[in-house]
Amino acid sequence: MTTTITDFIFPKIHTFPPLYTKQPNSTILSNQLDSWCQIILSYCEYYRITSLTINGIPKYTQLETIDLEKIPPIFENKTINRTTNDDFKSSIIHHLIYKLNKAEYINPKKPELGIYIYWRSLVEWGQLLYDYVDNSGQLGTVLTIYELTKSDENGLPDSLKNLDETLLIKIVKDFLIKQGKAQILMTEDNEIGGVKIV
Repeated sequence: MTTTITDFIFPKIHTFPPLYTKQPNSTILSNQLDSWCQIILSYCEYYRITSLTINGIPKYTQLETIDLEKIPPIFENKTINRTTNDDFKSSIIHHLIYKLNKAEYINPKKPELGIYIYWRSLVEWGQLLYDYVDNSGQLGTVLTIYELTKSDENGLPDSLKNLDETLLIKIVKDFLIKQGKAQILMTEDNEIGGVKIV
């Protein structure tokens, strides 16, 4: 079943021309950065986007029915003919990562690979994953990445369906394993063979 999704409705501030230019006053700039970060988080949650390029272009969404190239861009407003420059985008992404802890580089050594965007925190993702495995009676079972992101057999909730596999591994490694609630099983080829949540 394909569901069509209407375009995200940006908040009024998105039509405010000064928003697109980095403000020199530090207090105004701080509010401006917060506004941009709120827009990004709302936009990504709406489209279920879990990663962006460092220029704020969507990389991955859980929604199979949307074409990421056809949704309205975050940092541009054609009706007022405004767009943010790369330097300012970089400041916004920096604020999102280091001030708000709502994003993280996919690979800190290679920032050009983009960022994970946390409209839902790793802890919340981890809890959703744990609750699903627990509620479906699969604690202690070795599950494949496919079963945890794509399978229809055990009532996989929409919140986890089509989750980016690299993000899933990050959730398991950075939250569930640290909590002592999961193990990752490797194959002989040193690939991830499955995840066991206990």
